[in-house]
Amino acid sequence: SLKKETDDNNDGDVVAENADWSQSMQKADTREKFIERVRKSSVPDLEIGPVVEKADRFFEVGVYFHNPFSLRGWSREVKGSGGRRCVLAGDAAHAMPPFLGQGGNQAVQDAYSLAKAIFEHNANVEMIREDNSEDVKDLGGLLRDYEQKRWFPTTSITVKAIFLGYLETGSEGFLSKFRDVFFFTMGKIGVAK
Repeated sequence: SLKKETDDNNDGDVVAENADWSQSMQKADTREKFIERVRKSSVPDLEIGPVVEKADRFFEVGVYFHNPFSLRGWSREVKGSGGRRCVLAGDAAHAMPPFLGQGGNQAVQDAYSLAKAIFEHNANVEMIREDNSEDVKDLGGLLRDYEQKRWFPTTSITVKAIFLGYLETGSEGFLSKFRDVFFFTMGKIGVAK
């Protein structure tokens, strides 16, 4: 069953969640294009062929990722908030293609790293209250440290996932030819049955 929700315009209209995935939104030639792509790929279709032929719904679904080389960063002070900050984690900070299955893992690691930064900030606040110490990092600095710690691992995985996604699903080109020959050969020698 589809969950119903009120649309963003607040005009009271009720719309189905994932309405764009409905049968009526399916492109007419999506099925034929997919079947043709499978046939051209030289992938042994003993298992996938019958599934594709019998499927009654096909959807073109986009794969999205954030540009990891953005200079905007993952945190900033909220204007007019008296120094409060907003910080991004998980897909909000570094959405990555699903081809390595690492998005959830990276979000958990972000949460842990962010929790450590917040814990350190809270400890610093207590130290300042007790000792009037000013030799501690402010929250902005701790959040920048969190981003710097997490940026390289998430960017590395994003780049690898983009490459693997292109290798798995890319159309005409050198890598797709390599992929097709590789899987064809593995199927012939019995590795990929």
